[in-house]
Amino acid sequence: MQNKSLVCFAGNDWWLHNPLTEKQWTRYLARQGWTVLFVNSIGVGFPGTSSPFMLKRLFRKIRSILRYWLRKSEGVWVMTPVLLPLWSVGWVRRLNVRLITMQVRYAMKRAGMQPGVFWAGLPTAALLRKTIPHRHCVYYVQDDYPSYSSFDHQMFMRGNDDHEEMLRASDVVICASIGLKERESKIARRVEYIPQGVNPVFLNASLERSEYLPEKLQGLSRPIIGYWGSIESLHDRDLIYALATSHPEWSFVFFGRKMVDVSQIEALPNVHYPGFLPIEEIPLYGVHFDVGIISFKQTDYTMYGCPIKYREYLALGLPVVAPHIIEVERAYEGEGLTSRNPEEFAERIQEAMDTDSEERRRHRRLLVQEETWDASSDRVRAVLDSLEKEDA
Repeated sequence: MQNKSLVCFAGNDWWLHNPLTEKQWTRYLARQGWTVLFVNSIGVGFPGTSSPFMLKRLFRKIRSILRYWLRKSEGVWVMTPVLLPLWSVGWVRRLNVRLITMQVRYAMKRAGMQPGVFWAGLPTAALLRKTIPHRHCVYYVQDDYPSYSSFDHQMFMRGNDDHEEMLRASDVVICASIGLKERESKIARRVEYIPQGVNPVFLNASLERSEYLPEKLQGLSRPIIGYWGSIESLHDRDLIYALATSHPEWSFVFFGRKMVDVSQIEALPNVHYPGFLPIEEIPLYGVHFDVGIISFKQTDYTMYGCPIKYREYLALGLPVVAPHIIEVERAYEGEGLTSRNPEEFAERIQEAMDTDSEERRRHRRLLVQEETWDASSDRVRAVLDSLEKEDA
């Protein structure tokens, strides 16, 4: 009989984030009879005492611990472990391993779990691999972790070592993108490519444009070049400024919370940041875009990524233009136009508009129609089942 127990050291927090990949997958496994312990993120970075993020992260963790140290939600046991977010300090790192190990072992006992699958959703979990009892080890690589050190070497000083350890030690490495799969296959003995699923609000939305533009698009001239998602540090403001000034006849619209200063480009008459949209409303606006863009900076981090909005754009039938991202270039032959500079980006936008049609939009929807969260979760379950069969 299969031992359906899984301890998931997640790359995000159950209580603080939208239902991202690991939350979707573990909820599904719980419905299929698995006993799951979801350990909220213990941190990817290793900040020292000088880190500007230390106090913010500490406050957030303390609040989460006080409210949700161990609680069951949607069939999943969820834990926010007590720890000190000072991973760059040797003795603190060792103390954290002991603290987290004791808490996770207690939670496993309370949940009635036997040693099963150790799931690492971030490289930091390598520190716990030898202290948490398990029979199989799975490493979920959803980002280009080695590139983190280029953001802040001190903060991510151990990331590369932990990442390589997990690649070598894991029975299976699950990668979110084609680029990550190809790269990690050079080290890991078994690699599976399982991208994120697409939210049903996009797959079930009508592709027909209403006669009138929704409120926040009214008054904008066409074509409308659009984006949705958080406006964070990866948002390429130089690119948008260059595109908007060279093509004043195009309207650029960015839906999402502004987490960086965009005042310079927002001052341009054809650039608009209307703010956050609930996910249920995005399709009502998105179908009116002429092109969906991924306005990320060109970096190794973005090149190897798997932007979930790529498939969301396709689900709404939109042509997509992005920087050089392997997933966009290769996931669906003939779809996804990429560029390496603002001039090329503008050319690809024009090409996307010139070749678009209602037929092409229906075809794009069909490309991702079956890429639901349940389908993605089924593939994860099949991987886990295969590990048990190897033991039989």
